[in-house]
Amino acid sequence: MFLCKKENSMTDKPASFFTEQLLRIYPCKVPFELRILHTKPKGRCGSYWSHNRHILINDKFIILDTRRCMEVAIHEYAHHLHHTEFGKEEKGEKPHGQEFWMIYGQLMNRAKAIGIDVESYGPIIDFGISDREPSLLD
Repeated sequence: MFLCKKENSMTDKPASFFTEQLLRIYPCKVPFELRILHTKPKGRCGSYWSHNRHILINDKFIILDTRRCMEVAIHEYAHHLHHTEFGKEEKGEKPHGQEFWMIYGQLMNRAKAIGIDVESYGPIIDFGISDREPSLLD
């Protein structure tokens, strides 16, 4: 079961909206919980906690609107997939290494392809289908 919590959000969308959108982009195999926090963070728009599979979005960081919250959610979801489906820990991968950006790029490309309102802050790199398993494009 995928859990969602909304805590005084600046966006008009509940956490369940973001979870549903993420699962439309790619239906992950391991459940996660997404929370939107209305607190001023120390310097992050969002974070992923691998030990309890929580995606946290801090919407008060530069006042995140729905589009920005979605972009942050996709970024943190890429961390979730990197940990749970690509074996980040076992391979000793960096949090923002090439494999992470491959996953993120594929998620952003797919989000745009299915009509989710996202805007990138730089080029989205499409590394194509990797010979490593599993692939998001399978």
